Amino acid sequence: MNALVAYYSESDNTKKLAGALAAGLGTQALRLETVDPGALDGYDLICIGSPVQYGGPAEKVRDFISRMPMLKGKPCAAFCTMHAFGDQDTLATLHRLLEAKGMVYLGGCSARGWSRLVANFGPRIFNRGRPNREELQRAEDRG
Repeated sequence: MNALVAYYSESDNTKKLAGALAAGLGTQALRLETVDPGALDGYDLICIGSPVQYGGPAEKVRDFISRMPMLKGKPCAAFCTMHAFGDQDTLATLHRLLEAKGMVYLGGCSARGWSRLVANFGPRIFNRGRPNREELQRAEDRG
């Protein structure tokens, strides 16, 4: 199977989760910025990852999906990382956006990430060591 695991990450949390998922699928994770949203037809499965920002997917992920062509019947999945909450709303939004492109949503997963107090300001103090080994293993197993 030719799977795409594309992610946007600012703190490497989503990058770690993408790497684990990609390992389970036997592929490599790619930064979203390196993927042409118009050239996705050759993939059998498309997985999109985002950090939770302001209760939903990052704006760069929303923009990427908006530039994707209609991919009727193409299987897809989503994943995200979060500080404490917001994963369910983020995955629901990604679900809706991907299905609006004609794709078949297979599901999603999430993990906590090592985060700063407020956005990207201040020292990293919450969720040290996250995503942890168990969360990464679950993502790899999902792949």
